[in-house]
Amino acid sequence: MFDTFFKKYPDYRIIQKPKSDNVDEYIGKLPVQLIQFLNAYGFGTFMNGYLKLVDPSEYQSVFDEAYNNKDYEIVFAVTGLGDFLTWTGDAIRAVYFKNGGDSIIESGDDMEWFFNMDLADKGFLRDNLNDTNYLIAKERLGEPEYDECYGYIPLLGLGGKEKVDNLQKVKIKEHISLIAQTMGKIE
Repeated sequence: MFDTFFKKYPDYRIIQKPKSDNVDEYIGKLPVQLIQFLNAYGFGTFMNGYLKLVDPSEYQSVFDEAYNNKDYEIVFAVTGLGDFLTWTGDAIRAVYFKNGGDSIIESGDDMEWFFNMDLADKGFLRDNLNDTNYLIAKERLGEPEYDECYGYIPLLGLGGKEKVDNLQKVKIKEHISLIAQTMGKIE
């Protein structure tokens, strides 16, 4: 399971192994394959630090503060640009806090397909996760820590420009909370 993923991303770095109750509380709420992945490999980073698999309980409250979570979506990953990936119950949604949008990026619960095929496809990443500025910013600023991402300063919603020069390292939760306080919840 996830063989193609690990061939493409041998740099998966485990930050924390979950305690049994961390992941088990999501049985029946997250896809079985994602639960198995997290139990086997833990929370960590890959794709040169661009994508972080996170403990949902650590990010759910800031997600709920910044997104109209009427469908009780569960956060399971955060990008290096502060976008969240959530499980909707039958699909994966990307929530783009930096510019106030969201999109279903994968339907169904086949997480092995998502990891092995979608995340290994440069076109999918460019079209759905907009990773273009990340690598350039990483060269200039260094890789963000596990609890950090790059954020546009000034915020895009306040007239900031989506240029690499406007990216700074920021704490993920605080940055998303600031966006929510300034721009309101994404509906």
